[in-house]
Amino acid sequence: MLHSQSDTHPAAHTSTTGFLTRPLEERDIATLDSILREHVRDLHSGEVVESEVDAIKAYMRGATDEFGRTRRYLVAGDGEGRAIACMALSAPEARMTLHFDEETAASASDIASVELLNAFVATAARGKGVGRMLFEAICRLGAADGAGCLLVNSGPRYRHSWAFYDRVCDGSHGFINDYYGEGRHAKTWRKNLRACAPEPATSA
Repeated sequence: MLHSQSDTHPAAHTSTTGFLTRPLEERDIATLDSILREHVRDLHSGEVVESEVDAIKAYMRGATDEFGRTRRYLVAGDGEGRAIACMALSAPEARMTLHFDEETAASASDIASVELLNAFVATAARGKGVGRMLFEAICRLGAADGAGCLLVNSGPRYRHSWAFYDRVCDGSHGFINDYYGEGRHAKTWRKNLRACAPEPATSA
């Protein structure tokens, strides 16, 4: 979902490192295309999965996914405002809700939840705190929307990101078997959002 440059936003934030977080704008999509192509690749061949790249860019422009959901995107920008990472929030997919209902005593009907989607950081920007900063901004956005927890899953294609989620989430909640196809299990995490107070909007 796109925002105009004049929009204020509860997750807009400029860090002391010079990076910033803000809502996705149309101008960001062309820049993010190259970042998607770094990461959205077939697990075995390493080839870019063009259909998935196109689908993600459509979701960025407000299209609904196969579950009827729309996604709200934030980006992290460098000192010049150029997008170097993105993450999205949406309502949890049914299999995620069922999994966490089974893994925890609290039902999704008792605690409002949101799901993290399409989390990508430019390879050149990794290790600089960009992912953590953007994740914290996504958590503030979810909290501002009234959600009590963030649900996360990641499949074998992005195994390199699992250690990151181990650090920033409250803990792993096991696997959803065959989530991404036969033998491609999704590791899951949960993050309590009740302590994530929104910060006032800050202009870049």
